[in-house]
Amino acid sequence: MTKAKKVTIKNLSKIYPGQNGKQVIAVNHVSLDINPGELVTLLGPSGCGKTTILRMVAGFEIPTHGDIYIGEDRVNSLTPDKRDTAMVFQSYALFPHLNIYDNIAYGLKIKKFSKEEIKNKVNAILELVGLTGMENRAPNQLSGGQQQRVALARALVMEPGVLLFDEPLSNLDAKLRVYMRNEIHKIQRKVGITSIYVTHDQSEAMSLSDRVIIMHAGNIEQIGTPHEIYMKPASEFVADFIGIANIVPATVVESKQGAITVKIFGKDFSTDYDKELAVGQNCKAVLRPEAVQIGVTGEVEAKVTSSIFMGESQDYVVDVGGTKLQVKEYNPGSKQVFAAGETAFLTLDKRALHVLQSAKA
Repeated sequence: MTKAKKVTIKNLSKIYPGQNGKQVIAVNHVSLDINPGELVTLLGPSGCGKTTILRMVAGFEIPTHGDIYIGEDRVNSLTPDKRDTAMVFQSYALFPHLNIYDNIAYGLKIKKFSKEEIKNKVNAILELVGLTGMENRAPNQLSGGQQQRVALARALVMEPGVLLFDEPLSNLDAKLRVYMRNEIHKIQRKVGITSIYVTHDQSEAMSLSDRVIIMHAGNIEQIGTPHEIYMKPASEFVADFIGIANIVPATVVESKQGAITVKIFGKDFSTDYDKELAVGQNCKAVLRPEAVQIGVTGEVEAKVTSSIFMGESQDYVVDVGGTKLQVKEYNPGSKQVFAAGETAFLTLDKRALHVLQSAKA
């Protein structure tokens, strides 16, 4: 494989003309560095700008402002075929009249590789993606997951410096999606290729990525590892978008570098914190449902308003002084289950408590 390349995006914007002379800002002055061999996911709701960024890197869209570098090369003015990238599409985009071997070999033939080189490269890639022995089949003789492997093989065989994924698993059913994301993760790690992956599926982003880039309304909300994004969201939007979050009102009781104490539901809770907020200041705290334990004793009294058995967990909605909290209790078969209308007590895991940096109540 070719050496994985760094991707540098500097002050990138894409503006489209809108109705009544108004402009639509799809991407707003985005800057980021993607390291060689890293898999980075662009994650966000529809219309957030993630696909537009991917298409600008690929060369399918021209930036309004800013620069894109692949390795040391500024690629703004290069056509897609002149960039050291390959794309794996949502729709697979396989040629129905060609067998699997010829689908994978297509780009190599265009590049005028010899028959022997093509054979060696295609056979190696078929083995990598687990399709050896299927090279003579037509695309319609393969499952959706197998077709996506062919699309991945066709991109990898060109040995690009950067691999681009445009929601590649969205056409697959839930079980196959989980299987294929694990396969993509394994292959990407084995090959060591720089990858940019666009998805709206949080589970994909969390399981695949070295880093996740959360997009909202054309802007980057946060860049971090899956653990950082989930446990230390930078804003209420990120907290609410990733997983399920209880965002509760809090008041600063004590604040010093590295630690903070906040009052929640009339009780004081201390946790790690890397900012200093004014004592008495209103803020918000994030509590994940699995970080709240429910039982017959605890720190905070609550009224159970909903209790649903989900198999692996018992999912509750509880009311604490007018504030609704979601609680997820795993392995409910070994624990007391509370019914709607009952009183219970909550214990909060202080290690999982996160005070939002945008301290707005």
